[in-house]
Amino acid sequence: MFSVLSGKVFVGAVIHWNRSVREAMESINTPGFGVYIHIPFCRTKCNYCTFVIKPWRKDLAERYSRAVIQELDLFLSENEVSGVADTIYFGGGTPSLVPAEHIAALLSTCRRHFDVPQNCEISLEANPGTVTAEKAAAYRGCGITRISLGAQTFDERSLQAIGRDHTAGQVATSLALLREKGFENINVDLILGLPEQDEIQWAGNLEMVTQLEPPHISVYMLELEPKSPLYHLVARGVHRVPDEDAVSDWYLGALDHLPGHGYAQYEISNFALPGYECRHNLKYWQRRPVFGFGIGSHSFDGRARYANLAGMNAYLSRVEAGISPVEWRRVLDEKEELGETLFLGLRLRSGLNWEELSEGFGAEQVAEYEKTLRSMSNDGLVEWRDSSIRLTPRGMLLSNEVFQAFV
Repeated sequence: MFSVLSGKVFVGAVIHWNRSVREAMESINTPGFGVYIHIPFCRTKCNYCTFVIKPWRKDLAERYSRAVIQELDLFLSENEVSGVADTIYFGGGTPSLVPAEHIAALLSTCRRHFDVPQNCEISLEANPGTVTAEKAAAYRGCGITRISLGAQTFDERSLQAIGRDHTAGQVATSLALLREKGFENINVDLILGLPEQDEIQWAGNLEMVTQLEPPHISVYMLELEPKSPLYHLVARGVHRVPDEDAVSDWYLGALDHLPGHGYAQYEISNFALPGYECRHNLKYWQRRPVFGFGIGSHSFDGRARYANLAGMNAYLSRVEAGISPVEWRRVLDEKEELGETLFLGLRLRSGLNWEELSEGFGAEQVAEYEKTLRSMSNDGLVEWRDSSIRLTPRGMLLSNEVFQAFV
């Protein structure tokens, strides 16, 4: 089994656009890397959203799809990639909003440039109500294997409060349509702590999602950021959000409810039936390479993190001129690599193996963090089992406080 702690350089990929990827990829112990493609278009922007998205326009979407294909072509013309792309993820935004032929063309380009195996996990994010029978059939035809539905809640009041453009009933309808077209691997997103949410409503969300029986469920806690419209609506008293103690109790309740229906928690916010864990997202938590394409996309190459321009006009101008759209790049030092390994690995329910960590980074490097984590163990935030360490349920609730020690 691959261990992310097998050495000081864990994964490799593109270091610069003009450097061969092969040199970096030869140092990894995992056979696959991920590809992320950002589709920024939405019909409306949810008022809690701070992602890079743009209003839907047919002409702009067509130009953007061509540009992402150009970016892929440019990237691969300047770099030789070895290894296999065993996960591809279309995120957004609302990828299911664009015509299915755009997705098919992007996938065709990936297959042309990368070694994409038959069992590649190919995910696409979708909003309820945007997936038609024709689109679902086209997705299956071009090789999409996994759909992630952004339900967020089954309560109509909360959906309206956060500006979603679908109804609760469309979640079940979309799920049934996808299954009818042959999709088995489906995720449903829920958000905990939404405006107007109460204990009864949240319990209803859990009951409804388990009745629908998707093989994967994600439960995210609402984070109000100052640059989101909802933050200011709450500050002005237009909307009320539940208090933190209530949200904490409901989250702990989900940790009991979902496993009781067969869903194993494998990450702070993610639960799956056996064999349905999201392989692409696991790459982020295990610090494996993921190449991002499209505006605002982020990449990790094992030595550095880098990101594309987030502005549509700037991105299009650069790519169409045959210039890399990368805006910034940061090479991580060994201490930063260790810190990332700690806080990303602790997100996983399996936790970390301290012996492997010491072998990978050296006992002296990890000693200072071990002292901190032993103290957190006394506070009930982490638990040690022989050489393994993981967050407790209380530690998952206070994970940001835990992770601050490593950043």
